[in-house]
Amino acid sequence: MINPKLKNYNIGHRQRIIGKLKHNGYEQFEDYEIVELMLFLIFKRKDTKPMAKMLLERFKTIENILNANNEELMKIHGIGQSTCNALKIINSITKYLLKSRVINHNVISCFNDVINYLQANMKDLTNEEIRLLLINNKNIIIDDILIQKGSTDHVEVYPKEILKHCISKCAKSIILIHNHPSGDPTPSTNDIYITNKIQEATNVFNITLFDHIIIGGNKYISFRTLNLLNNNP
Repeated sequence: MINPKLKNYNIGHRQRIIGKLKHNGYEQFEDYEIVELMLFLIFKRKDTKPMAKMLLERFKTIENILNANNEELMKIHGIGQSTCNALKIINSITKYLLKSRVINHNVISCFNDVINYLQANMKDLTNEEIRLLLINNKNIIIDDILIQKGSTDHVEVYPKEILKHCISKCAKSIILIHNHPSGDPTPSTNDIYITNKIQEATNVFNITLFDHIIIGGNKYISFRTLNLLNNNP
């Protein structure tokens, strides 16, 4: 039987947290209170503050909580499969919203959103991946494609594969992206060599390699910014 005093405390606490959100927004919230809000959607009556604090103690950040695998999440007392599923839904919605700020937007005006979107999807990957953003003749990003998955320190990329997607979507320029699971985005000699080969191939079809971005944890580098692209426009 639920203790009536505890039940009333939980209801009152939830009302205070939700009221704080309505009146002040999320800016004045502690991280554990944001986690509590997520858990409110999963647990209808339970006191979620202890669980929120345990999650943050183990995973350090809200982003890490959302990206954690089920096995790690379920080491926290009280978390089961349904909670894991709900957190994955929240994480997917978050990434979808980041993507919506990129697709069908001008690449130059939304470049910071591009970086946020790419980091959300790639900074915690344990293997290297190659992605491709396709851009039309009005500098609008029209598609985001996962080209290839690789190992912890290598991923193959073929100019022919990239050209196939460019031609099928009538892209006029592209952004190439890959990640370094080590957390260091510094381009290797091979990264620079492959980038030049891809640029040579796209130039033949009058397609511009707008940038090559390497994501390494919370850091990134831009070939365009570092003047590592040949004939950088």
